[in-house]
Amino acid sequence: MKKLMTGVTLFLLAMVTLMPLAKAQKTPFTGTVVFDVKAEGEIPEQAKAMMPTEMTLKLTPEKQSMSMNFGMMEQKTISDVATQESNSMMNVMGQKLVIKVTAAQMQEQRLTQGETTGVKLSDETKTIAGFLCKKAVITKKVKDGADVTMEVYYTDDIDVSKFKFSNAIPELTGFPMEYTMKSGPMAFKMVARSVKKENIAASEFVVPADYKQVTTEQLKTMFGGGGEQ
Repeated sequence: MKKLMTGVTLFLLAMVTLMPLAKAQKTPFTGTVVFDVKAEGEIPEQAKAMMPTEMTLKLTPEKQSMSMNFGMMEQKTISDVATQESNSMMNVMGQKLVIKVTAAQMQEQRLTQGETTGVKLSDETKTIAGFLCKKAVITKKVKDGADVTMEVYYTDDIDVSKFKFSNAIPELTGFPMEYTMKSGPMAFKMVARSVKKENIAASEFVVPADYKQVTTEQLKTMFGGGGEQ
């Protein structure tokens, strides 16, 4: 189960940090993108039932939020261009926690989790939610030596380039509209279902006062993050 959660953690980090990959030449986007999320492969049915089926991304030129529901846990991550920080909130059956991560810490996390060993850009395209997307395949070697393959279809027509501080793959440009991560027998996939330009309320990017700030180390201790099973 801990190996499964490690894969889920990598997937979530990738989704958060893959969002801001677009070029600066386009008009900044303000609105909402909704993704379908699916877990595939050799995953216990009980664990699969707890996985999110939807992710909602809300964007302005200066801030973004990403929300998912895991059944027993609601997760929301807010990123802020001005502070160069992200706040990841978790509501685990009423226990409300938030982790603040700086740009420097994000970079350290990426280096700790593994290195990019290949980026292959393809001429293959497909249209997703009305946007023409190009294909890229990224390979990474993670800390335990395993290879992780990420297949991305991205568009250059949505610009969130100000969020470069949380860019996971600097070799790639574009906003991911479809993303698949494969690690061993497990696979996680997200596909944009809808893109809507709309104003986003400032309250969307505020951490509620009843959330307790903790460190990554404290969170691992609380939820048994050490060791493997």
